Amino acid sequence: MKITGQQPPEFHGVKGGTAKDSQKTADRSGLTSGTSEPPVKTSTFVMNKIKGRISTEPEVRADRVAELKDKIKNGEYQVDAQRLAKTMLEDALQEDIS
Repeated sequence: MKITGQQPPEFHGVKGGTAKDSQKTADRSGLTSGTSEPPVKTSTFVMNKIKGRISTEPEVRADRVAELKDKIKNGEYQVDAQRLAKTMLEDALQEDIS
């Protein structure tokens, strides 16, 4: 290996690229230098699209609520303790992994 005293090129998260290349890529993708935030225009568009989809979904599944109310009222609602415990443990483990 030959030592020349020159510094190696700077790599800023771009394979084989330099800071200048990173800036060009960021400019083309619409991202501002030094941030990973998308432009406000894009964020607003996406948020409006999400809000529109959410607004079309019912907030409560009325049919399921009515069914459960009837079962509780008639004394027919039974809790499967094993299934409930299993689900609670699985959820807790998933939270620990995340």
